[in-house]
Amino acid sequence: MTPVARLSSMILGLASFGVARGLAAANREVVPGPGLPSLAELGITSADLYNMGRPVESSMSDTSFTSQYGAKCGPDGDAYVDVDDIIACYHYLRRLNQNCVVPDNHKPSYFCVAGAGKVTGQSVTPHSTSSPCRNVAKTVLWTIDHCTRPDRTVAGVCKAWGNGDLLVGSFNKDYTLH
Repeated sequence: MTPVARLSSMILGLASFGVARGLAAANREVVPGPGLPSLAELGITSADLYNMGRPVESSMSDTSFTSQYGAKCGPDGDAYVDVDDIIACYHYLRRLNQNCVVPDNHKPSYFCVAGAGKVTGQSVTPHSTSSPCRNVAKTVLWTIDHCTRPDRTVAGVCKAWGNGDLLVGSFNKDYTLH
């Protein structure tokens, strides 16, 4: 194969990868958690959220965030999911102008499910708690920035930015934190 033919094949392959990735994103649905606005109420679609791509803002670069908020990746291989699913949830939560609320008695709740991923919340106390959804999104962004593996999968758990009583997880939707 000539160098020009190889280059043409490579360009065609890269272009088809982008098309295939776009088609996969178009088939993924973003589902808001209980009590949160629907995508229609926000005037946005699942495809819109997926097409926004990786966030341009960076997460908290302060190293004290990890120790102060108990941030950790994983915690195991079953928790990992395609980072694009968690990014779609990040974009959804970032748009909300309200609190993300979790119930009492350590009951887990979810704020967003996208594709095979989910963003969850759980109180670390016996009491219900909440945090602005934008702060939950900041916490999700920390996970995206610090826990994405080379295979473009991500998982992590961290206390919400500004509320140490709210544990936020970014996981595979079939994963249960133990």
